[in-house]
Formats: sequence, C-alpha cells, structure tokens
Amino acid sequence: MLVFLLLLSVLGTTQFAGALLPSFSLPVGVTLTDGEEFEYIVVGAGAAGAPVAARLALAGASVLLVEAGGDPDPTSWVPAAFVSLANPAMNYQYKTISNNVSCLSSWNRACQARRGKGLGGTTSINYMMYVRGNRHDFDELNITGWSWKHMEPYFLRYEGLQDLDLLPLSSIPYHNTTGTMKIGFFEDFKNPWHSKIIDGYEALNFPRNPDVNGVSQIGVSRIIGYTYRNERMSTARGYLGRDDVKRKLKVAKYTRCTGVIIDDDNVARGITVVHGPSNARLRLYASREVILSAGALVTPQLLMLSGIGPADHLNEMGIPVRVDLPVGNNMTDHSMVSIFVKVEEPLNLPKEILNSSESGMLLPPSGSISLTDVTTFVNTLCYDFVNRQLTGNSTECELPTTQFYHLYTGSGTPIVKGVIFRYLGLDESVVNQLSEVSKNYALIRMTSVPLQPKSSGTVRLASVDPLQAPAIFPNYLSDDRDLEEMMRGIRIIEQLIETPVFKAAGASLVRLKLKACPGGGQQQDSDEYWRCYARHLTSTTFHSVGTSALGRVLDARLRVRGVARLRVADAGALPRLPRGNTAAAIIALGERLADFLLEDI
Repeated sequence: MLVFLLLLSVLGTTQFAGALLPSFSLPVGVTLTDGEEFEYIVVGAGAAGAPVAARLALAGASVLLVEAGGDPDPTSWVPAAFVSLANPAMNYQYKTISNNVSCLSSWNRACQARRGKGLGGTTSINYMMYVRGNRHDFDELNITGWSWKHMEPYFLRYEGLQDLDLLPLSSIPYHNTTGTMKIGFFEDFKNPWHSKIIDGYEALNFPRNPDVNGVSQIGVSRIIGYTYRNERMSTARGYLGRDDVKRKLKVAKYTRCTGVIIDDDNVARGITVVHGPSNARLRLYASREVILSAGALVTPQLLMLSGIGPADHLNEMGIPVRVDLPVGNNMTDHSMVSIFVKVEEPLNLPKEILNSSESGMLLPPSGSISLTDVTTFVNTLCYDFVNRQLTGNSTECELPTTQFYHLYTGSGTPIVKGVIFRYLGLDESVVNQLSEVSKNYALIRMTSVPLQPKSSGTVRLASVDPLQAPAIFPNYLSDDRDLEEMMRGIRIIEQLIETPVFKAAGASLVRLKLKACPGGGQQQDSDEYWRCYARHLTSTTFHSVGTSALGRVLDARLRVRGVARLRVADAGALPRLPRGNTAAAIIALGERLADFLLEDI
C-alpha cells in the first residue's frame, strides 16, 4: 500500500534540491569517437545491462556500456515519487496499439508502455518490489541449465537483504545479506491502512505470509523492496555507483544504439549509435561480443533493424534478412484491472500539500521512508467464494494465479488528478469521476493481476527509423481465460471490502459510470458489468517478456541463434512471465550472462 506523504514544490524546487541529491555518485559519461573498439559493448544500463557490464569490468575486461539516457532525475531516488517519473527524460512513454477489447478507458484506447531511460533503466522508475516469482516458473521452462537450482544462486549473489532479523528463521536459507543490491522493507508507520489491509485479508482466512521469497508465496505480505536508507536502490546505484566499477567501466550516456554491425559471415562486430548533444553518428566495435540489454520492447526493434527477425515482416519493411527468427513474437505482460475503494478516514497530510498545485512533486528522504506496501498472492481456484476461505494444500494451490496491489492516497490531495490518474493514462471521463470522489474521501486503488496470462502479442517495426518507437501490440485480454481470472480477483476485492475492518472505516466501492457497460454503468454488481469494467480499466504493470525468448530466438547461453558474438540479456529473454514482479529475475539473468561470457573467453 502506497502512502503519499508528498511534499510538493510549493516554494520552488531549489529549496529541496540538496535533500534530493543521492548519497552516492554515478559514473561520469565518456565522449566517444568513431571507430573505437572495446572487448565488450553492452547496450542498455537497466536491470540486466548494468550487472553484465559491471561484472565484466570488475573481471578486468574492456567494456563500454551504452545508455540512451543520462543520470536519473533526483526525484527518482525518492521511493514514493515513482508515479511522477513519467517525464520523457526518464521514460520512453510508449503507447500500445489497441485490440479493442482492453484499455478501453485509456487515452485513444492505448495502454501506457513506459520503459525507463537512463542509468538503471526501468529499475529507476518502477515500483521497486523484490519478488523472485515461484521456483516452478523456472522448472517449467524445461530448458537445460535454467531450472530453479541453476537460478537461485544468482538471486542470492546480488541480494543484500538489510532486514533478515524481521523474517522468521525458516527464511534464512532463502536470503543473502551481503550482495550489491540492498533490499529492505518499506517503512511507514503513520498510515493505519497498512495493517488494516492485512487484517482484511486475514478476515477472509488468507494466511499472513512473512516472506514471499521464502517457503511459500501464498498469502498477504509486507513486501520487501529495492530501497536502502530511504532511497531507491536501482541497478544504477547497486552496480554502477560502486567505486570499483566506476574506476574500470566506460559509460556512454545519451547514446542511442541504432543497430548491430554484422559482417557477411553473420558475426556481430559492433554497433552503430547516435551519440551526445550533437547526435554524432558513430560506429563502435567489439572484439569479443555485443550484448543487447535494451529491454523487451527495444531489443527486438534493434534485432529486426539489423536483419534478424521474422522474414515476412523484414521483407515488408525492406530490410535484408540475415536470420529468420521469431523476434518480437510471444510478447506477454501482466495486465491488471484497477478497483477504487473510497474510505471515510482521510490521511492527515500537511497543509502545504493540500493547498498546493498539482505541478511538481518532491519528497525529501528524511525520517521514515514514505512508501509502504502490502501485496497478496492467491490461487483463485483454491479460494472458496461461498465460505470465504482458502481451501486445499496441494502443490497446485501453492502456485498463485493472481497478485493484488494496493495504493493509498489521502482525501483532498490535489496531485490525484495531475499525477496519479494521469500515470494510469485514463481518459477524461474516468479521471474526472475519480478526482471528484477524492475531494472528500481517501482512495485505495486495488488491482487484480493475472500472473500467468494466456493472451500474447507482438513487437514489430513501425518504421525503419531506429529513433522512432516500435509498434507494440500486447493484445491484452484477447484470451477470455485472462478476463475470468481478473473476475475472480474482483470478487475477492468485493469480499475484502465487506470485512469488519473495512466496514468500520466506511469503505465502499467507487461506482464508475461507464457508458459502454450494462445500464450505462448503473448495474454495477453484475458479472456483465464487471467484465465490461475490466476491459475498460485495463492497465499494465510494465512486465513485458518473451520477445527474444530463450529456446526460440536465443540458445541456452543467451546467444542469438545464427549470429556469432551477439547475446541478449533483458526481460525479452524470459520465455514466460514469472509469478510476480519481473525485476528480480532480470537482474539474476544479467548476473548469469556475465558468468557465461567469462566462462566462454
């Protein structure tokens, strides 16, 4: 549950600039010249790219890390400010192509497809939750060398858990305290809804789970996140901010990769880039390997621009085909539906916030951190809706099918319209209804997220111009099984609102009027209304995977099939979604590729 104790820049941002400066420094960017050569070139300084580049540099290799953006904005270090990080300096602000059955109340029926730009990539703008998923996520891949027993050591290698003493003894074997990525609990004891939400789920007989990364995922939990000393712990901080890395690694900021240089023998020799304020077009060479870590949306774009992808699409775009591979196929993502609950118990925010405008949002990281979170995992097929309790203890019931998030905003908060609902990309009608409610009520946004969606989409080239956005077609809710899983999640939220702790706070569902839904949105308890609602209030958790997948585009050592000296390390390499947030698995994948590269010298 997110608590916005947001200090807005009422008196101007300069007064808070010192408070927002991080407690560490990042690498200084280098100026490149045409024709420079390195042993390794890594494209993208995000969840996997930063670990790969840092580990190679620490091993003594000559490494260039290329990043399209620069240093993260100072507000990004403030955990509660993540909803304000939709600006183009840190965020690609991509939009999806509508399939007309999802995101229907989003602007132009297009969902947001935000991806981080700058050091740390999306780890500099995301929700910061540390969830590895389920061990079965890896065992079910059936790819040699990618089972849980192979992957667990890489999660442990980078994990630097700060709060092991707050976990039960049974959790000790599942954690490490000395890794480079510091991880801890979100702390905010001022908001009573933290404990109330937990109490509500317990009233539905959900177990209280002390550690979603331990023995079991199932239940309601205080979540551990990528935070350290009241600041965000991105891969920029965890890997690139290390003094030993900064001494050895070359980082080229504001440098956009435009393609891979591949010779006539299908050997990757380097990359082409647009570099620096002058947009100099350069060719850079790698004597050993090129690693693409530009994310599940941009890496397939670069591969296709370089002649690696579906032959029919490349021919359509006039690009000579080097290798016919299913690049850009199999895109899957965690879509979600947002349910809004109004409560009569406002959070007492400072007067300065309540009277300020919606422009600007700053929060000095003093005192306890201003972000807490509660998340819940459940296999909805093991929930008895009649008796309101979880049933069964089979292995299947230990595999969650839905995850719930909870976000709280106090009543009368002016940033609700300007930041929070805009962050969701909702259209004017929905934003205005929610903004009106928020004037007099605190709001809890509850989301139901199907964890193993059956719907899948594609990433394709919209243009042969590498500086243009790719064509993103996620195809959310095209498979009705995903909609039915969302429906079961919605029904659990309805029952949660009926528990004593919610009733005592005067909680009730916000009744949105959606003209396209049954009765114009008046018949708001019917299955037909909620199915329609889910198709309108669809959004995404920004967890796209699968677009350059292991076993399809990549071999088991993350090498692009049919091209030598070219590998991929990002979310696109995951053949399927983990049952949970994706950042943890992507960082582990980057650690794993670093080992592959060093073993293959």
